[in-house]
Amino acid sequence: MKKRGFIRILVLFALLFCVSSCSITSCKEKPEDEKVRSVLLYISANNNLYSYAEECIQDLKKGYVPQYQDKSEILLVFYHTPGKTPTLSRYSCNKDGVVICETICIYEQEMNSSQVSSFSRVVADAERTYPATERGLILWSHATGWLPEGYYANPLDMAGDKSLQPVEDPYRFLVKSNEGEPLQKSFGSDNNSEMEITDLATALTHHYEFILFDCCLMGGIEVAYEFKDKCEYILFSPTEILADGFPYHKMFSPIFNLENREEALKQICSDYFEVYDAQTGIYRSATVSMVKCSALEDLARVCASIYRNNQDSILTMDEFPLQIYYRYNKHWYYDFEDIVSRIATPEQYTEFKTALNNAIVYKAATDIFLNINIERYSGLSTYLPRARYKILNDFYKTLKWNIATGYVK
Repeated sequence: MKKRGFIRILVLFALLFCVSSCSITSCKEKPEDEKVRSVLLYISANNNLYSYAEECIQDLKKGYVPQYQDKSEILLVFYHTPGKTPTLSRYSCNKDGVVICETICIYEQEMNSSQVSSFSRVVADAERTYPATERGLILWSHATGWLPEGYYANPLDMAGDKSLQPVEDPYRFLVKSNEGEPLQKSFGSDNNSEMEITDLATALTHHYEFILFDCCLMGGIEVAYEFKDKCEYILFSPTEILADGFPYHKMFSPIFNLENREEALKQICSDYFEVYDAQTGIYRSATVSMVKCSALEDLARVCASIYRNNQDSILTMDEFPLQIYYRYNKHWYYDFEDIVSRIATPEQYTEFKTALNNAIVYKAATDIFLNINIERYSGLSTYLPRARYKILNDFYKTLKWNIATGYVK
């Protein structure tokens, strides 16, 4: 009888193992309820960036990783690359200093990580498994700032403007660019799917201490204002980002170990800039900024008063003297301050500078980014509307920045 009972138990355990291991989607239950500081690194790399995503994980393991036993510090990584099952994992360090990757959730193979429904699901799983009082979010993938889906890669098809025909880019393999793939997105790239910043912001149901965009062209006032109610600080780049991205071996020590949150995030920006500023040739290319979201409403108020009586001046402004952050014919990213300085009165410009300085708590740029000379750097980009850009103008009117300021009428 004892032997049969033992066999039954073994069979039962085997069945349970098969059920859990063969499940298309499975998640571990959350640990005991407790207060934690968590950071979610969301890597959407089911695209041509997959090799850099692998390097990112290896780099992460070389730096500070929270201790396994310390449930007050949680580092979570969502990871999706071609041919691999998407997973949400906790990274921690055991008592011997070995980094452990503990899988929390396994998702279906056909999951599209650039769809807002998938992103929302991962964020919810992270919060359910490790509920936190302090949260950080790092978004890693392709990106095109505030643009509507598909516009960056296919402006000729969408707008019919022959000046927007594709141009051969010799630097496309150096940056987090999606050139050569069917579609490029506001954020993410996965099987021709996209996630616009409006949808991405709506998907964030919790408040974050910071959001870091490790992706191209997100450092615009439009992006910052769309996320201002979702976090305390935003870290991003007005230009593209070289494909190696942020130095993850330096990332998490300041996040988890420095009590002053603003100083910790400034350190991350500084570490990023110093890595690229120490390079030579075209690899010495970087722009980075950090925005304090609580200061953005005042900046919008000031800009609204400047824009109000300058609509014609904005539409007819000569774009050629302006500081650009785009390359070739992707001319939708100009320096924010440079544009405002050309239409504001001296009194308005003084008020604008005060508001801008309150909002930008860190900024740095090399004097050249690939083939872009950076002579003026406010830390933010913005759109310069043209009458011929009807699709962009109509989409721009839906953004929170435009609703608050009336920049595009």
